[in-house]
Amino acid sequence: MRNLIKSILIFILLVLLQLAIFDIFLKPIITAWGATQEEVNMPMAGDDKALPIVSTRAILINAKKSDVWKWLMQLGADRRGFYSYTFIEEALGYKTHHQDSIRPEFAEIRVGDVVRGSIDEKNSIVPYNFRVTYVQPEDTFVLDQWGTFLLKEVNDQQT
Repeated sequence: MRNLIKSILIFILLVLLQLAIFDIFLKPIITAWGATQEEVNMPMAGDDKALPIVSTRAILINAKKSDVWKWLMQLGADRRGFYSYTFIEEALGYKTHHQDSIRPEFAEIRVGDVVRGSIDEKNSIVPYNFRVTYVQPEDTFVLDQWGTFLLKEVNDQQT
């Protein structure tokens, strides 16, 4: 009995140690991937939502802001895809379109539109859809329970 209690206490200590290491060292990297401290701290549309996970991730795209916006408007399984890893989406049962061209019928997203996670939800591990709650054309849009997409122009050829 004494060994069982000792084993349980060691297990609990190891779990707490791993959580502490994650919280101190890994979480700041994961939740601010690619973002500057200015980007992490800047207010954005959708900040008033109480999401369980808060993160700011950023990438530099070598294209004009207006061109990036056109691609971003194509987002969604029933539109042009998610610009992510196809093998992950397929492993989770998500069926999406993956295209390398902009379609004019997907030129804009409006408040109330739904960005679909899968074309065939019954085969998805966790069906998900996100309602658009805010749009500032050519700049920002917010998906409920997902987050904010914000485009900042760095110069006339980078976003």
